[in-house]
Amino acid sequence: MSVDFATLETGQELSDKSYVLDAQTVERYIGAVGDGSGIYQPADDRPIVPAMAVAALGLRGIVADLGIPEGTVHAGQELEFSAAVRVGDALRCRAVLSQNAVRGETRLVSLRLTVEDGAGRQVMSGKTTLFMPGGAAHT
Repeated sequence: MSVDFATLETGQELSDKSYVLDAQTVERYIGAVGDGSGIYQPADDRPIVPAMAVAALGLRGIVADLGIPEGTVHAGQELEFSAAVRVGDALRCRAVLSQNAVRGETRLVSLRLTVEDGAGRQVMSGKTTLFMPGGAAHT
């Protein structure tokens, strides 16, 4: 999907995805980042998920929904985790546009992120900032 970023307005919801973090997804994440600590290994039937796996899953949805153009730079990220997520938890990941500005040939886009568990409890919040090529007219 491709988005006309010039038409987006502050406060507009840009992504709303729901996921269930299954054991296979968590194992793939742990392997990909090379975490050999063992702290996320099953001590029971529903081990804790690495916090950054939750963030990565949310960002994956944003990338898919926005069709972010080639040459985009992920310029910054601030995340706060307020509750543990366990394997098997259902998550709802949302992104709302908080800034959309043009500086020369570059568009600056900032998004507020929230992730809630199946009970509606916020488990993560944050902000991500992207620098996109093309300034005012990227679609």
